[in-house]
Parts: sequence; C-alpha cells; structure tokens
Amino acid sequence: MKKLVLITIVLFLGIGANAQSFGLRFGYTMSGLRIDDNFADYLDVRGVEGKLTDGVNIGLVFEKAIKPRIDLHAELNFAQKGSAYDMYANEANHGTSGYGQTNLNYFELPVMAKFKFGPAYFAIGPHIGYLIGAQEIKYRENDLLVAAYGETAAAAALGVSSLQDTEFFDSDLENFNRFDFGGQFTLGAQAPIGKVKLFAEARATVALTNWETWNTYGTDQETYNLDYKKNMAFTFSVGVLFNKPQK
Repeated sequence: MKKLVLITIVLFLGIGANAQSFGLRFGYTMSGLRIDDNFADYLDVRGVEGKLTDGVNIGLVFEKAIKPRIDLHAELNFAQKGSAYDMYANEANHGTSGYGQTNLNYFELPVMAKFKFGPAYFAIGPHIGYLIGAQEIKYRENDLLVAAYGETAAAAALGVSSLQDTEFFDSDLENFNRFDFGGQFTLGAQAPIGKVKLFAEARATVALTNWETWNTYGTDQETYNLDYKKNMAFTFSVGVLFNKPQK
C-alpha cells in the first residue's frame, strides 16, 4: 500500500508540475457499500436494508497531453462518501428497528488516462484517498426492551445513548482504515467556451480496500472476511479548464 501511495503522489506531482491546463470541478455524489454475499445474507436475515448517501466531490484538475487524443489527468479532491441503512423489526433482531449512517470525508488523488473522441471522452485510472474525518449516526427502538427494562437500559443494550434522539458522534478513527485505494471510470464531454473549456461528466468509483479495520461481525460465533465494507460511489460533476499561461 505504501508503494501505491508513493507512486500515485509522484504521478500527481509530475502531472501538476507539467500541466498544460488546470481547472476546478464540482460534483454531487451518491455512495454506498460494496459487500460480499456472505455479509449480505447476514444483513438480510437481520432486517437490514442498505441505502445510498449524498455527498459532494470538489477539487482541482490538472491535465497534460501525451498524444493528440490522450491526456494524463490528475485531481486533488475533497470527497464525501459513506453508507446508510434501515433496520426493520423481526425475530432475528429481537424486534428492534432503527436506522444508521456513516459519513466519511477523504482527500483523494485520482490519476487517470483520458481518451478523447471529439467533444466526448472517457478516463480510467487508480485513486488514493486519505480519511480525514468520520461521523456515525445511530438510532434504535425496541418497545419490548423498553417495557421490560426501561429506556436507559434498553438504549444501553442497543448501543445508543438515547432511544428518543438520533445519536451523532465523531469517531476517533481507531476502527477505520485511513487509506482508501481503488479505481475510477469517467464518461464525459467538454466544449470550448471562449478561452476556457467547460465539461460535464459521470464517474463510478470502486474501492479495493475496506474502510473498517476489523473482520468479525455479530456475536453468534460467525466470522466474516474483509470483503464486506468497501466504498462505491457515483459522481456527477461539472467543471472548467483553463490553459496554463505559456512562459
């Protein structure tokens, strides 16, 4: 992983220093989890249904032409990712319902090869992300536990501070991987407007690393492999490119 981080940073710095154009991008992101079948079955039995979360993806863009229709493309982005879920009461979860959400904020370095076909293009390449903050939201409710033990004990048993209010807390990141490595694929179009180029694009991002560091889940002696919490995201962006002044 350290070698991949170093290679990506070196490529980014090389493209940035020799860029022929630079710009800004602004994007809306929908993100969630890519999980394996084993963990999906675990969640399904317990009434947990995954959802997408909303976020932003904004940053700097650098490009350098290496052939008439091929550019090297690098970005430095602030990227919001995460996941959410609804939990429906059933026998397996002892009649507990609720919802949860994890918000992850990254500095992200994508480095891609950009292939141009007239105004249209596609780009593909790796990215390295560094986690700078995480927030988790939990809410649980269980009428049977409340009736038997009271709200305080029921909340403690369900892992939240209160059954009445959503719980917000900033994680200390101890259980999170600080680095996120994966690939990105972009389809877009750009057009010259005066001295600048405007572009619009859609992008898919898939992580190859998990955003949590532990590999067990549940208390029923079952162990799940590290394939169950990987980021995936879909981003829709617009932006502008400026030609770098010639010396």
